[in-house]
Amino acid sequence: MGRIALLSSLLVALNAAEFRVAPIAPPLLEKMRKTTWRPGCPVPLEDLRQITVTYLDFQKKRATGVLIVHKDVAPEVRDIFQDLFHRGFQIERITPIEEFNGDDDASMAANNTSAFNCRDVTGQPGKFSNHGWGRAIDINPLINPYVKGDKVYPPEGRKYLDRARDLPGSINRGGYVVKRFLKAGWKWGGDWSELKDYQHFEKPDRRP
Repeated sequence: MGRIALLSSLLVALNAAEFRVAPIAPPLLEKMRKTTWRPGCPVPLEDLRQITVTYLDFQKKRATGVLIVHKDVAPEVRDIFQDLFHRGFQIERITPIEEFNGDDDASMAANNTSAFNCRDVTGQPGKFSNHGWGRAIDINPLINPYVKGDKVYPPEGRKYLDRARDLPGSINRGGYVVKRFLKAGWKWGGDWSELKDYQHFEKPDRRP
């Protein structure tokens, strides 16, 4: 009976997890207009969606977070994060980057997982990042840093450059997280040759 009760409680917990796509809530829209979106951004606000996801934090406790992505990729992002949750992958926090006033550096330093942000490509002023299209996600950026030459972002991520270390929330070639995103047609920044962006997944718009 003890085993049955345990299985029942696990099923209840899984069923209570939330993975939902919805229009962006008005209070968050208002914050976005002040921080992460402006006229001239490559995607209108009405083409973005709010995804509510349940995840396991670094204490292996369940938490709820929000990601903003383009409507075209919203269902698959929801499904990917649902699979990561069921797989037991840990994410320190998922908080809309608007809570950091759209400051990517601050968000990365807090190891915050985020998606939409109408900003330039790192190191390429004037060129919109795929985050500006709502088609890119950065996961656990502190322990999965951006590396180009001697530059590391966030700077505190330098202590995590040894990718052979199997840390909670780390993303490495051959691991489940990379395989799951690649299966859905996304690209991983850890595969790039001119730099390594271990936190970064993107699915550029291929339409003419």
